[in-house]
Amino acid sequence: METAEQGSSLSVETIDFPELDLLWNQYRHIWNWDNPFVTPPWLKSWWRVFGETSELLLLLIACGGRPIGVAPLMLAGDTGRIIGSADLCDTGDVIVEAQEEQPFFSGLFKFLESRRISRLVFGSVRPDSAIHRFAAAAHQPSSWRSSSRVVGYSIEMALPVGWPEYFAGLSSKQRHEVRRKLRRLSEAGEIVVGDCDAGEMESAMNRFIDLFRRSRKDKAAFMNDARERFFRELAVELAASGMLRLQEMTINGVTAAMVFCVQHEQSLYLYNNAYRPEYRSLSIGLMSKVLSIQTAIEAELAIYDFLGGTERYKHQLGGREVRLYSCTFTYTR
Repeated sequence: METAEQGSSLSVETIDFPELDLLWNQYRHIWNWDNPFVTPPWLKSWWRVFGETSELLLLLIACGGRPIGVAPLMLAGDTGRIIGSADLCDTGDVIVEAQEEQPFFSGLFKFLESRRISRLVFGSVRPDSAIHRFAAAAHQPSSWRSSSRVVGYSIEMALPVGWPEYFAGLSSKQRHEVRRKLRRLSEAGEIVVGDCDAGEMESAMNRFIDLFRRSRKDKAAFMNDARERFFRELAVELAASGMLRLQEMTINGVTAAMVFCVQHEQSLYLYNNAYRPEYRSLSIGLMSKVLSIQTAIEAELAIYDFLGGTERYKHQLGGREVRLYSCTFTYTR
């Protein structure tokens, strides 16, 4: 463990993943830990598979002896980044207690200076992230320069109170299309939709990986051995923390589609889906997503997050764009 005192009130120390788990249990509902991609299940899963080429730099920042947040960084040369990669982690952020952003970042930047780390690069952050808010603020350290630019969009939807209200919010054309496709799906046979049991995660993930590779050629190319290992690790970690919603749809007892979602706080995140191409004529990929929206509404969640990408169906199903930014901090002295 490396500890650095930053004046009389601020201190920074490096921690490991078991210590991060303890902080997650203690401060999960106190710190701004609302981004699923920086929760311990996600960070640990990614690091186990892809972390060997970087140096782990999990930084715990305290003010007056009281922990106020964590910067989950990885280091390559003189550049730090949030743990993760763009292909598997949609956005990143630091975890910090509300109203403590200023001392948090002050301690973070002073520690980085002491380690001769001259750049922080955050490839994709939301406008409501602590990172973007700080990059846009006027009280940054004079020795660091920040720059931000729009790099893409995420799509999310505020969920209504019920299924009829959801349909009422769609355009008349989309209401007709979704109802027509749901009717066609129901005519195909007995439809059963439910969450996979956490106790049978290995067999459930076997089905998901198989369907994922069958779905499309680009998905088969994406799911290489390393990413398969990551998906399996992630499923186990998320299931253990109660965050996994691996929904399976069967038609006459045959698995037709699966939707890999993450439930965190009051949001359901559509991470990925897979389907049997034999059922493509039933718009099975789209319908499996529609039914996951219904699940989120029935669970009385507030947000359905389609995550990154501006695919047309996300807008058609009620999503709205959220800008994503790249933020870079550079040491100028």
